[in-house]
Amino acid sequence: MQSQFGEDLIIIAVNLDQEPHLATKFLLNNPANFHVEYNPKGDIAEVFDLIGMPSSYLIDKHGLVRVAHTGFFTNRIDQYTQSIASLIAE
Repeated sequence: MQSQFGEDLIIIAVNLDQEPHLATKFLLNNPANFHVEYNPKGDIAEVFDLIGMPSSYLIDKHGLVRVAHTGFFTNRIDQYTQSIASLIAE
């Protein structure tokens, strides 16, 4: 998604692992082209009332959560893409 939307989309991944070195090792083999924030205390998850992993939130340019969903399903990629495109177009 980051490659497709470029600077119009900012992706921030939040890693909740208690052992950040495990995530670092994973990212060495699976590089991310977006920022990864480490939050082992889970403060960020609490703010968003996280109920499952992975969870995604589309936040508009005014800072409002507009779309939230739990899980990632390849058969919904078009839906995810359309949601992002719609928010960018606003």
